[in-house]
Amino acid sequence: MLTSLGYHTFTIVMRLTYSEAIELYKAFQQYPYVKIRPTGKDKNHPDAFPKGYIAEYIQANKGLKWYVRFDDRLSPFTETSSNSKSPQYQREPTPYSVRATINPKILAGVNDYLAAANEDYLDSVEVQFNIEAAKISHVLNTFDHYSMSRVDFCLNVDVDELKLGCSAKQLMKLIKRGDIPKHFKEWTEYNDTSHRKEANKDALYLQNESITINFYRKHSQLTEEFPECPNLEDSRNLIRFEIQCKYPKVYSMAKENRYDSRLYQSMSGEELWVEQLYGQIITNPIDIMLSNAISEDIICKYIYKVIRRGDYLTLDGAKWIIGQHNFRQDKEDRLIWTLEKINECRSIAKAKYKISRVDINDFKRSLKDLDDIMVNPVTIPREWGIEHIPNPLRTYYGIAFEEQFIFGNEHRFGELLTEYLS
Repeated sequence: MLTSLGYHTFTIVMRLTYSEAIELYKAFQQYPYVKIRPTGKDKNHPDAFPKGYIAEYIQANKGLKWYVRFDDRLSPFTETSSNSKSPQYQREPTPYSVRATINPKILAGVNDYLAAANEDYLDSVEVQFNIEAAKISHVLNTFDHYSMSRVDFCLNVDVDELKLGCSAKQLMKLIKRGDIPKHFKEWTEYNDTSHRKEANKDALYLQNESITINFYRKHSQLTEEFPECPNLEDSRNLIRFEIQCKYPKVYSMAKENRYDSRLYQSMSGEELWVEQLYGQIITNPIDIMLSNAISEDIICKYIYKVIRRGDYLTLDGAKWIIGQHNFRQDKEDRLIWTLEKINECRSIAKAKYKISRVDINDFKRSLKDLDDIMVNPVTIPREWGIEHIPNPLRTYYGIAFEEQFIFGNEHRFGELLTEYLS
């Protein structure tokens, strides 16, 4: 299935000494199959040294890209730098490092740019990584010397495969009417025509310091950025739900789960977390961060925060479902008021912004109550002529694991939905 849950890229990092960084830089220069270029130069100081160098493969896409980081105060071209105060400063292990950004399916030899990878790919990725690293320099060492720096979890949703009964464009419109979680801001870009900053019309892009949430139509993204992609046509009905976890989030998750790592289990006590093993602290074990359990936890947590748990219905359909629960009149009125506010504002986030402080607690409580009865607070526009669109994540689980309406509230919703649609 193109519909899949897991991760699509990740970045790992290993610290280097100054001399190791120099040796690796020269090795990349001499290796004929990569092209090396500077990155991170300060435009205001053109004579300053770059912060690092990116090494990319010239011919085939290996699913692997390297980045050697230097201190931009020191020249990587000579053993002696006029900017350094002493040789001792040059030998300082930080801030030198090497990073590798990996597309696991491509590196493992699977020519698929759409479906997500899962923990089953880790062994193949490790083997191929070690082969490529050995060709370049002993400084790159082996896969198990690296710590996780970033991972992009994802859920791919093919609306045809899941039989959602709508187009990818329509589903994306409903997603953009979802919520913006606390501490997140929607990314905007200046529009030369309107002379103001605007959000992306075809994507929902939310970010904070440690996480980026990006929901977008995959075909549009590939058409713009990778038109020669061999899977371009297969992506027409695909929406990608992407949760990009940067280092602060990766560190936080790894700290909670690191004792389940195979690296930790292979040693006694706290030995893994001191510099006796590889000469560095492995704070974020790769096998834990790429486990199916963590992928599912992150995907579910943030998708449900943004698009909520319930199925999409028309406003009339949502009101009918609420009415069948025989709530107290004040609760029913509160839920319907919430639906109507969101319908009027065309977004949960916009409605939340416009509601007064007096009413905001009732509004938030209503969102949770609607989750409980599996009704999405975002409703389907009447002009679409569609009565019901299933929640994409819950539908994925229903198909992937052949389970549906597992819990009591889901079972009750299923009965009411069947009655309503009949």
